[in-house]
Amino acid sequence: MRVALRFACALLTVALSAQEPALGGAWRHASDSGIPAAIEATVKDMNFIKRPIARHRLTNLNPAYRKVMITLSNREVLVKFDDREPIHMPADGQAAPWTREDGAKFMVAAQVSKDQLVQTFKNDEGERTNVFKLSPDGKALVMSATIKSPQLPRALTYTISFAR
Repeated sequence: MRVALRFACALLTVALSAQEPALGGAWRHASDSGIPAAIEATVKDMNFIKRPIARHRLTNLNPAYRKVMITLSNREVLVKFDDREPIHMPADGQAAPWTREDGAKFMVAAQVSKDQLVQTFKNDEGERTNVFKLSPDGKALVMSATIKSPQLPRALTYTISFAR
């Protein structure tokens, strides 16, 4: 009986290790593309009154997250950055209301495929898209962020790389 149990456990271990890498789980910051420089490039053509305001706001809203936790189920997609409250989104791609910690209200949605999660935030002030892309070996996750607003002369774009 013990031999059969050990054999079954070994088969389960092999089957689990043969599965494709998953987006879900805990990820820690590995590197980023230089968020302050990206912010500076975005605001550089703004007038001298608006530029420091936009720079300050973009800096506060776009930290180099130290960790991200992604949970996927048939009903819900959950993304949690650092120690912030998790963002809950329906798994069917429908937009749902979400309120950021500062009170700003958004419609947020998630589109999930085998190796990618696209998270979108929209409100009257603009739109943010986070594209989480899993590496083929499943050991790295790259988040590409794009922030667009009518108040900005160009989109803010940057990446943050995470590792297991």
